[in-house]
Amino acid sequence: MDITINDLRSVVTVVSLLTFLGIVWWAYGLKSSQKRFEEAANLPFTDVDAERVELGLSSREEQRKTS
Repeated sequence: MDITINDLRSVVTVVSLLTFLGIVWWAYGLKSSQKRFEEAANLPFTDVDAERVELGLSSREEQRKTS
């Protein structure tokens, strides 16, 4: 049996499609991951200084004043 380049391309295409569909299912299909993904999506919008104050750590502004 001789495998040609076109057969190899077909196999790679099918494997790539299945991988893509698996990632889409993992990202959107699992309800348990939805909350984690939503939290990760909102990370750039969190206020770092407010979190530091809640934890009892000094804010960046206080660190600049003492320097």
